[in-house]
Amino acid sequence: MPKYILFLFILLLQTYSSISQTSYVDSLKQKAKTETDTQKKLKHYIDISNNYFQKQLHYDSALVYLEKIRTISKREEVKERDIEAFAINNQAIIYYTLGDKEKAVTYFNEGLSLAKKLNEPVRVALLYNNIGMIHKELGEYDKALTNLDSSLTIVKKGDSKRLLGVVYTSLGETHYAIGNYKEATHYLKKGIQRLDSLKQSSSEADLALAKSYRAQKKIELAISQAQKAFQEAEKQNAPKSAYESSRELFSIYAEIGDTKKEAFYLKKVLNYNDSLSLSSDLNDIELNQLKQQQKEQEQQLQSLKDKELLYKILYVVGTIILLLLGILIAKIRKSTRLTRDIHKAQRELVQSKLEQRGKSTNTE
Repeated sequence: MPKYILFLFILLLQTYSSISQTSYVDSLKQKAKTETDTQKKLKHYIDISNNYFQKQLHYDSALVYLEKIRTISKREEVKERDIEAFAINNQAIIYYTLGDKEKAVTYFNEGLSLAKKLNEPVRVALLYNNIGMIHKELGEYDKALTNLDSSLTIVKKGDSKRLLGVVYTSLGETHYAIGNYKEATHYLKKGIQRLDSLKQSSSEADLALAKSYRAQKKIELAISQAQKAFQEAEKQNAPKSAYESSRELFSIYAEIGDTKKEAFYLKKVLNYNDSLSLSSDLNDIELNQLKQQQKEQEQQLQSLKDKELLYKILYVVGTIILLLLGILIAKIRKSTRLTRDIHKAQRELVQSKLEQRGKSTNTE
């Protein structure tokens, strides 16, 4: 999900909380079923739809409850029309997430009409921006620029530096896609400058500027901006952006013949590619790293266990050797005493024989 869509979703969720526990969702459904107060019933439906959306598994269920919200809002003529705007915008976001960009544009346009009626300039500007970026992805550049220019006109009159930075970068990326590299560089630099000043740097915008510099043969600037994009992506734990920026750096260094740095970033590309291909959730890369650490720790533990087992074996063997040595020493001592006793007996016997012969000689 691009930063533009994500930014809108976060903004909307600031108003309505989301519950993650499945059991609690079941209780919310029961409460909504018996609730007679329209506002409270809608609040339950909002929490349920948010929960389904955030799980990223039951988009169809989220759409069902968003449609219920819209139906009730129209039927009951709910005073808070912002609830209906919320439902429309989330429907658009879900369809965009599912890859149905045409339907997403339809819902965003519907939300745009309502935002204009509600006189909400910030939301109007956001929707123009989102619609423009979807048209950009569809290759409909004239429609993209028309919507983005409308967004820029509105946001310039406001005081949202963040949104102004986003719109500038959107214009820059669109001009890059068209091939207007000088215009792309102009808007991207302005957008990045504003986002950096707010400490909300965008690795996507930095990478787009790096590509724009490269297209203009400004290689040193392209490398510097791509490195900034890569560092920011790693800092924000954004593996997809890290993969794309490392791939750009690998390509640049391969082009200029810097084999050492080419190999360095190739390794980064392969690492992130493996992580992305093994996980459906981009945050699983951090989980993979933790699993790797766990594996290393288990290996260390096993090594310690092996050493401990070896020590036990050596202890037993040593004990047996000492025992056998003790037995051997005891046998040697016993044999020595026996030999000494035999020699003593032999001497006494010889002495006795000699004495008997002496007596016999004297008698004669």
